[in-house]
Amino acid sequence: MTIGELDRYIALEYPTFTVNTYGESVKDVEWTEEFAVWAKVEWKGGSEGEDSDKITATTFVNFYIRYLGMDSFLNGANAPTMSYRVAWQSEATGSIKYYYLQAVEQIEGRKSFLKIITKEKD
Repeated sequence: MTIGELDRYIALEYPTFTVNTYGESVKDVEWTEEFAVWAKVEWKGGSEGEDSDKITATTFVNFYIRYLGMDSFLNGANAPTMSYRVAWQSEATGSIKYYYLQAVEQIEGRKSFLKIITKEKD
């Protein structure tokens, strides 16, 4: 992979949590941007199925980004979990789509690139 292939601007976001009067964690509707970077987008197909008596479409997308010294991000207290999402604005429609994190892998040797595996559900 070359740097020139990273031609889409994405943001990795995580949800913020608050505590209600009963001490329970409540997920806010606000998302906080962890970082924004250039990425390569790779469409991996999709599927359609029934989920809770409703037809649901699922799209799988991989995002490739430069590693950029992300040791503290990948291994720290704020390491990405499946609650993270990738926000990407489509050039074709202009709308922002959200792809939810499934896994993060290191590729192309040590500390060169990261592969962010995501899926979107309609």
